[in-house]
Amino acid sequence: MKLKPDCISAFVLPGAPENVESLIRPARPRREWMDRTPENYAYRCVPLSAANTMGWEILNPVDCEFRWNGLTPQQQIFVYRAREVRFGPKSHFGTGVVTWELPFLFRTPPRYGLVVTGPANHDRAHITPLDGFIRTDWLPFPFTMNWRITEPDKTIRFSEGEPIARVFPYPLDLLDNMKMELHDLGEDPEFEQQFKEWGSKRQENYKQREQKAATTVPGENPELDSLWSRQYATGKGADGAALKHQTVFRCQPVTDSRKGKD
Repeated sequence: MKLKPDCISAFVLPGAPENVESLIRPARPRREWMDRTPENYAYRCVPLSAANTMGWEILNPVDCEFRWNGLTPQQQIFVYRAREVRFGPKSHFGTGVVTWELPFLFRTPPRYGLVVTGPANHDRAHITPLDGFIRTDWLPFPFTMNWRITEPDKTIRFSEGEPIARVFPYPLDLLDNMKMELHDLGEDPEFEQQFKEWGSKRQENYKQREQKAATTVPGENPELDSLWSRQYATGKGADGAALKHQTVFRCQPVTDSRKGKD
């Protein structure tokens, strides 16, 4: 099979459920905790929304619970699954690590690997995802997604359909070939001036919002939406000129190209 240079191939592994295509999707921008912020102001943070949409999410196939009794001589992770599934979570590595085998074997174009993380900017108490980088341009074997329990004797729940992993491609040579240098800001007078103008506009915006809030009648919510600075969100430089700017990523839906599929 000839690989496409702009495509990640996700081969479905034996034992995967019939609805396996529903277990992977483009990463979504919304987060429950961001929805709960006043006036949804968390979404005004463009870097957050951009990170939320980077890559594709793999979803948990079954309702489940975990509980770990800590680093004791008799340490154990108790795993409950609402039903038995081939690719459900289990204790594999010990030391408080919960492991999901994934129903996909990924293949990337040459010199690209996959960054594997938990879903970006999701709240999870008492457990944290473990990140990895996989040479999926040649590895003929699937990888697992792992979460490390950070506090013993806590019951942790994952719902069916909840994201458990995120994957996105990354060029192998980029970091090795990229350099980082320290400079004094004054070495680039034009960039320094842009920095000062940008900062001045932001300070002016802060003062306008403070003045608006100070003149609001107690008990009323001031209308501050129009006063939020949108320089970065709209891709405008310090001089107001529009710049080429990407605020979110729009990863393509997964195409089911299996033979015999309608």
